[in-house]
Amino acid sequence: MSDEGLSHTQTWDLIPWVVNGTATAGQRARVELHLRDCADCRREFALQQQFQAGLREDVEADPDPRPGLERLFARIDADTVPPAAAITHRGGGWLPWLAAAVVVQSVGLALLAGLLLGRGAAPDDYRTFSAAPARSEAVIRLVVAPDTTLAALGELLADTRLHIVESTADNGAFGLAPRDATTSPDVAATVAELRRRPGVLLAEPIAGAAGKAP
Repeated sequence: MSDEGLSHTQTWDLIPWVVNGTATAGQRARVELHLRDCADCRREFALQQQFQAGLREDVEADPDPRPGLERLFARIDADTVPPAAAITHRGGGWLPWLAAAVVVQSVGLALLAGLLLGRGAAPDDYRTFSAAPARSEAVIRLVVAPDTTLAALGELLADTRLHIVESTADNGAFGLAPRDATTSPDVAATVAELRRRPGVLLAEPIAGAAGKAP
């Protein structure tokens, strides 16, 4: 990453890590430099600060994050449902709502990934499937239906004791690893459990991943 600063895309990707305190000092400084001249990134930064504040308020010290996630994501999902009258009677007024809903959903997924990565992982530990090949902790590939709510995804991960360690750029598919890195997961049993859950379009073991063989 250049010392001269960050591109708009690089800044956008690093904002969640700066907000949750896992970015390096150098990354934070370069993000702050970019924010001085970019109104779009400043708005994104402010929005993610609001979500991070909600996470701190809702997630308790209990290692099971489900209660806090359910409360937070229920509010997010409620906020993304537009009033029926607004769609029926306001003509073209649905476009601003759609843009806002996309932002809320993407921010929620980014924060979910950061939270379930253990809240201590550095940005370089979380990668996309399109990143340069590297040894990954992921043992299962998961694709969920587009209408899956954040609350449902959070509950699914909590029930199966998994967390997100990588994803496609559009968050359409996730690489999952066990939350307890000291145990060898029963991948076959976990995949079978995922496939039984509503909203799961694909659950499959990742070839060559660690874990109990099917």
